[in-house]
Amino acid sequence: MKILITFFPIDDMGGIINHHEQLCAGLQELGHQVTTKLLMWRPHAPRSAAGGVNDMGFSGLSFDQRKGFTFLNKDIIPYQGAENLARWKEYASGFDLIIWQVAVPTKRKENAGNTDWISLYNTDVPQVAVIHDGNFLDSYPWLHLVGYKLAGLACVHNCAFNSARQINIPSALVLNPFDISNPAPIDRSSFKARNPGFLSVQTFKAWKRVPELCAAIPHMGNIAKHVAGKGIDYYYLTSEDKCKYPGVWDNAIAHGMNYMDVISNFQRDKVLRSVTTLIDPSWSKKYGAIGAHFNRVMVDAILQGAIPIARDLGVGGGADDLFQDGWNCFTIPWDDDPIHFGVSVNHFAHTPFHEYEDIIMNGRDLLQKFERKAVAQRFIDLGLGALCEQRGVLSEEVKIKGYLALQHFFAGGIA
Repeated sequence: MKILITFFPIDDMGGIINHHEQLCAGLQELGHQVTTKLLMWRPHAPRSAAGGVNDMGFSGLSFDQRKGFTFLNKDIIPYQGAENLARWKEYASGFDLIIWQVAVPTKRKENAGNTDWISLYNTDVPQVAVIHDGNFLDSYPWLHLVGYKLAGLACVHNCAFNSARQINIPSALVLNPFDISNPAPIDRSSFKARNPGFLSVQTFKAWKRVPELCAAIPHMGNIAKHVAGKGIDYYYLTSEDKCKYPGVWDNAIAHGMNYMDVISNFQRDKVLRSVTTLIDPSWSKKYGAIGAHFNRVMVDAILQGAIPIARDLGVGGGADDLFQDGWNCFTIPWDDDPIHFGVSVNHFAHTPFHEYEDIIMNGRDLLQKFERKAVAQRFIDLGLGALCEQRGVLSEEVKIKGYLALQHFFAGGIA
């Protein structure tokens, strides 16, 4: 099959970079031809849409974990106006499946007044939209305006899957794709070579709760404490004039936090193979009420032999949730104070070998669900109508929100 994967410009790709690269690899390993394009609402394609150039991926695009992909002029399709839309329709007709990595345009200021995007979906080629957002019907409810053209929604976690019940589009839980071919050894000698401690890596934004992690670090004792990533909360932690958490960052540094900035996948895996745990400090009451919304690095941890530590609201803990406290991860209550948070991490970092081995082996039982060729096949099945785990009912709230966005922002140009 010839498969087209499309992006709209967004502010922060985060884990979407890894998802896209692994999905491309999985599709290619199944024998399919994959093309990636960036769609921009403008009359002509710019010379490039700069991201980063640190790595070259399976997509054929260079990328940087902090700055995203670099799309050259040849990788960009302008779609403003009737002529551009006609060219798009002709181009898209040459593919057997379209996967929308960013489901619909967002409310970036350059999209104010943009109604051309709706016509992009007017093609007879099967189309699947990826839902990365745990509460996407609050983030972009205008998706329902083109829902009738979509063969399905590929929801990367339970939170997204459960929220899809409010929209009348076939959907399925299609987990994040990973290369699971080279798991780290977890025998006793390899375990002894690990340092008691953790890596925590994510985008620093509100619901990721990095300030809570930093506040707990002084109470973690003498363990390895590696923290990586960046985002708005980094500046709220470190800025002289905009700091919202005075003293927290400096105190964490003083108590042994090793801040690594944004790191590559290679660096991430190297550190994970050197420590006993990974911490995903994120939680959200809003997302937690919908379903589990763990970070994809939880799976990286299992692959590299580090026990995942999550917040209870992040992994859900229901009977159908993938991660279960004490079985394939440890959890810390979302409302723990810094002292209890820190003491728990120290305890988990010193997990004895027999318990460590059981937890990692239980976690690795999950890995086939994330294997990139299996995930890629689920995309194809969803697009061809061979996979549907639910079809929701369009809620009145989502319907109204979508039409209001169309009327005021996309049609009216009111930001």
